[in-house]
Amino acid sequence: MQKLLAFVACVLAGQISAVQADVITDLDIIPTTADEIPSGNGLLDFVFFDGSTEGEENQCDSFDGDDANTDMPFGGGTTATESYITSIGELRDFYELCFPGELVTDVALSVDINESVSDYITLNALTVVIDYDATYGDLRDDPASGDIDSDTQNLTETDFSGGTTVAWLDYAPKTLEENAEGGGWADYTIVLGVNPYDYSPETRILIHWSSTDHTDGGESIFLSGDYYIPEPASILVLALGSLALIQRRRR
Repeated sequence: MQKLLAFVACVLAGQISAVQADVITDLDIIPTTADEIPSGNGLLDFVFFDGSTEGEENQCDSFDGDDANTDMPFGGGTTATESYITSIGELRDFYELCFPGELVTDVALSVDINESVSDYITLNALTVVIDYDATYGDLRDDPASGDIDSDTQNLTETDFSGGTTVAWLDYAPKTLEENAEGGGWADYTIVLGVNPYDYSPETRILIHWSSTDHTDGGESIFLSGDYYIPEPASILVLALGSLALIQRRRR
């Protein structure tokens, strides 16, 4: 509830709209506060991009998602130009396991920055494509039918074309600085404006990420099993409830 109220505060402040546009702007890149979103091994997260050489199998309880792309710079390196492929059905399965009874209508990436020298990275591109045209001759052609492993995910990079671009970063590169969260906590939430219930479960979805200024560390980009954006109706209810509470306290 505390996390939802924090999100409502952003809505009331005009930082987030209940209906997201396709373009990802500064308003959709939200610094986290007060240790909102834990990050690291042993958590029920759906990891898209990571620098771990051990990989991330994205398995827990009944959930078995496509493995993470593990080609993010780790311990040195400057550039990340990577893609992650999965199916809409797996996004739904993850949210329904983590938040039973809730309808999660917007995909929000959590970003954990771990740069000890520069303390920031630069995000140059973030693109979400539905039903890309590229064919690979492996499970990337039909991710709903099996488990894409990390080695296969790492091959994609910029090798995709066609489809429908449903979200993209606006023109200016974004500087993502480490905030006061410290290690083991996400530094940002990036709201994509993509509703997984707008598409069939078999739909292929590709997330392309490009960033620079990686000097050390090991960044992780994931869906959190502890944090979600509620459906617009729930936001409205929470917002009205918060306003009523504030008004009562003033009285």
